[in-house]
Amino acid sequence: MTSISPLRQLLAGGALVAAGLGLVACSEAPEETSSTNASVDNGLPEYQVPLVEFGADPWIHRTEDGQYYFISTAPEFDRIELVTADTLNGLADAEPKVIWQRPDEGPTAGNVWAPELHRIDGVWYVHVALGHGDQPFRMRMHVLSNPNEDPMTGEWTDEGAIETPWESFSLDATTFEHNGKRYLIWAQSDQQQRYNSALYLAEMDSPTSITGPVIAITEPELDWEQVGYKVNEGAAVLKRNGRIFVTYSAAATDHNYAVGLVWADEDADLTDPASWKKSPEPVFHTNESLERFGPGHNSFTVAEDGETDLMVYHTRSYKELKGNPLTDPNRHARVRVIGWDEDGFPEFYQNRPDNHHLNPEQYEDSNADASEYGRAYISKESFGELPDGREVTRFTLNNGEGMEVKLMNYGGIITHLTVPDKNGELDNVVLGFETLNDYVEQNPPYFGALIGRYGNRIANGRFDLNGETITLDQNDGDNHLHGGLVGFDKKLWDAKFVSDERGLAVELFLLSEDGDQGYPGNLEVTTRYVLTDDNELITEFRAETDKATPVNLTQHTYFNLSGEGKILDHILQINADRYTPVDSGLIPTGELAPVAGTPLDFTEPKPIGQDINADHPQLTRVGGGFDHNFVLDREGQDGLIVAARAEDPNTGRVLEVLTEEPAIQFYSGNFLDGSLSDGEREFVLHGGFCLEPQHYPDSPNQPDFPSTILEPGEVYETSMSFRFDVK
Repeated sequence: MTSISPLRQLLAGGALVAAGLGLVACSEAPEETSSTNASVDNGLPEYQVPLVEFGADPWIHRTEDGQYYFISTAPEFDRIELVTADTLNGLADAEPKVIWQRPDEGPTAGNVWAPELHRIDGVWYVHVALGHGDQPFRMRMHVLSNPNEDPMTGEWTDEGAIETPWESFSLDATTFEHNGKRYLIWAQSDQQQRYNSALYLAEMDSPTSITGPVIAITEPELDWEQVGYKVNEGAAVLKRNGRIFVTYSAAATDHNYAVGLVWADEDADLTDPASWKKSPEPVFHTNESLERFGPGHNSFTVAEDGETDLMVYHTRSYKELKGNPLTDPNRHARVRVIGWDEDGFPEFYQNRPDNHHLNPEQYEDSNADASEYGRAYISKESFGELPDGREVTRFTLNNGEGMEVKLMNYGGIITHLTVPDKNGELDNVVLGFETLNDYVEQNPPYFGALIGRYGNRIANGRFDLNGETITLDQNDGDNHLHGGLVGFDKKLWDAKFVSDERGLAVELFLLSEDGDQGYPGNLEVTTRYVLTDDNELITEFRAETDKATPVNLTQHTYFNLSGEGKILDHILQINADRYTPVDSGLIPTGELAPVAGTPLDFTEPKPIGQDINADHPQLTRVGGGFDHNFVLDREGQDGLIVAARAEDPNTGRVLEVLTEEPAIQFYSGNFLDGSLSDGEREFVLHGGFCLEPQHYPDSPNQPDFPSTILEPGEVYETSMSFRFDVK
């Protein structure tokens, strides 16, 4: 990868990196094509490439009478120039007018970046990032105004800086009006100093100031947004087809620079983070075959016909940086036609040249994102606060194939899981609540939670380890269950979106300290949820310890493939010909008993309810149903195997559970009694079932069971997944 200038680093005084607007080097001018205005069949001209040779961070404003104004970052970063023409190609040869020159000293005497021109209530405004004279990269957002009818004439006045709730590196302010309200979107270093810049939105009470809540609409969490620097910047707004689309640029300003996309429905509350959805992949990026490297910081305008949408962006025609980007900053501005796909989303034509509109019939594009279920996206929102004031975040993964997973960092809990049925109808097929308070106050069933340090029971809450008796919480009569009174299901995990080649992913991290619920050792646990395009939710665990400790992690989601009612008619098959019988305290006796000839035989598919009321002591002991550990029949197979398969004959939904674990716990919702609900569904007896991959219960006290002891220097790793289909 090309090295980045050392000038792009954290600077003295707390200013963050010069995240890159206009800072790209080039020692040779890009090749140009014809600049004629000859019309073609679609009525649009052939646009000059580049449109403007030195035009980083390009912004084009078109007036109602069709006049174009072009503004961009000047190569010397010392002034603001404006050019105008009645055609786009005319901008290339138009005489620039310097409308603002930085002073010799003071708070606005540093770098001048990314100006934008707006006409608001009869006044011209320029939103621009200005650096301090003593610290050129101490960028803050400023606003200039000009009341004259013609922005090329009249006086421009500095209205001062736009104040945000915290003081840090900020730039790239853009403004737009929607439903009678004006909004500002800008890039700023976050308060926790995790990122070089994220994108924020707030309502405006004037063109020069914001009011009300400030929300983040996108943060640079994905790999492609963090190459070189953790950057989201350069927002541009396009309102079409019932949505508010916002493009942005991410990563270092070399060939890795790329354009991302977030969007919200036009009727949504734009100040609610839950309204914003984000494409997990860039929508416009380097195309080496077209000699287009590091495209980014775009804006939008319309063509001379007043209708065709155009993307205005900067790029380079070479890959390797040549020279210092501060002394040779010559990214050039281009324009290209964008289209609209069948879902109403912008199509940027990644594999087409800029003038593809001249002969569009020669291109065959396949939109892999288009489906009957819409676009794949990720999003996150606040899900409330815990009693101690800590905020809980809920993450959404939607693969565009009908499957959507909502999970939160409190307990790693899956709150919703939506999949299609045989008719394509979507429904939530897991049990859970609608509010955080319900999970905190009334989740004895462990709905949707991550379970640890030890899934299932440990007899009498104690075991011997290395000559020492370890005493744990007794939270299930005399026994220890699912990690104790404050197990992993009640912990607030650190969580973030991450990139994963298999699909959309959230990664959670937890430090379980030495003595947590009685367990020895500091245990570092990482859990990753991955939603694939094939409607599979993968759950991966990784853990390390500094003292020997038992570890048995699992996932405790309750499924109902009908979406509501009872699950007794679900057809279940479990790949196990043995199970571990339990005593009256629900602790394994140590025996591995055959399922043959008992109600616990699911080696062949059968309805869950077929034998659930059979007269068998094992069913009576667990509350009148199934709650047993089944020993999987691996037949010498290592790694992932299909442990169980469930099918709802009414909806046709099929669930397969895959695991690397030696066993799986099947629980038929014996203690659900209708007292819990999500406001619409009552969780009745046998209203959901669990299939929990695991090691055997009480293994620390059962020397003949597979060991669950993790030693220092070892790595605990296991994977399980829920795979959905229809029949």
